Amino acid sequence: MKWIYAKASPKAFTLIELLVVISIIATLTAIMSIGIRAAMRQARNLRQKVELKAMDTGLELFSKEFDDYPESKTLPIGGAANLVCGAQHLAEALVGRDNRGIEPQTGWYPPNDLLYKPNMDLEVQATFYDVAKAASLNRRKGPYVELKHSGIYLISELWQSVTAPSQIYTSSGATNSGRSPVITDTFNTNSITLNGATVKVGQPVLYFKADGSKRFRISGDTPPVPVTNPAATEYGKWIYNFDDNLPLVQLPVMTDPTLEDKDFKDSSDASKTMAQVFYEQITQTADVDRKYYKPFNANKFILISAGWDGVYGTKDDITNFDY
Repeated sequence: MKWIYAKASPKAFTLIELLVVISIIATLTAIMSIGIRAAMRQARNLRQKVELKAMDTGLELFSKEFDDYPESKTLPIGGAANLVCGAQHLAEALVGRDNRGIEPQTGWYPPNDLLYKPNMDLEVQATFYDVAKAASLNRRKGPYVELKHSGIYLISELWQSVTAPSQIYTSSGATNSGRSPVITDTFNTNSITLNGATVKVGQPVLYFKADGSKRFRISGDTPPVPVTNPAATEYGKWIYNFDDNLPLVQLPVMTDPTLEDKDFKDSSDASKTMAQVFYEQITQTADVDRKYYKPFNANKFILISAGWDGVYGTKDDITNFDY
């Protein structure tokens, strides 16, 4: 008797097995995605630390040339209400207002409107401009830093959707004499349009110069006491003055100007003011019993990048005292 055997068909996946495989693949993809994002963030953080280190070195070179670090306090422009803040002073000192070094006589790129004489003939004025320009270039110092990943932009270029930022000099950029740029960080969290092209840009790097002759986070009372949520009249007397970059950090969120400003805000404690969050961030040690506080870099300066989230005063900020 002849037996006939049927070939066994290959075993197929059951629906449950297929779903298990899909879930495993999805889980592995999610894990890898998280790992990739974390690696990217670490790489950006490292790159920003390198840039801040370069700025550190540049400011030291500046101090050797001028016997001091550049000022960071807000200054009015031409008697107007608009102010140039610490971040703008940083760019001016390190690269100049036109990226060709700082002009030691005026800090601006001359000739500017103040150099023109009333009713000067246009042809004479043009010659006067060229002579003043050549003289300025001969006086230039720096640039003191080579920025490989950071950008240099005007406030008006970064906040294009804001027509009149409060109290800060925006610089139209129409002439070199009107420029007052900032140095942006390397995180490139924002998109702007320049010359018809979309450009990725970061947040301005904040700069605060120390005044080592002053106290820090304590009142002038006898005995001195720690100050919570200080007013401008108080922190204006301290080693670091939060006012130095206040006009800039009060600008709307760059990615969406309709959002409420988040800079130097503590989501876990809404009672803290922006200044309080800032001073807590830069405090190195605190002994409440002895009324003792000490800031980082008490005799130098502080640089702050808003970090990955583009918001100042949060845990992912990169500073020149955290490496």
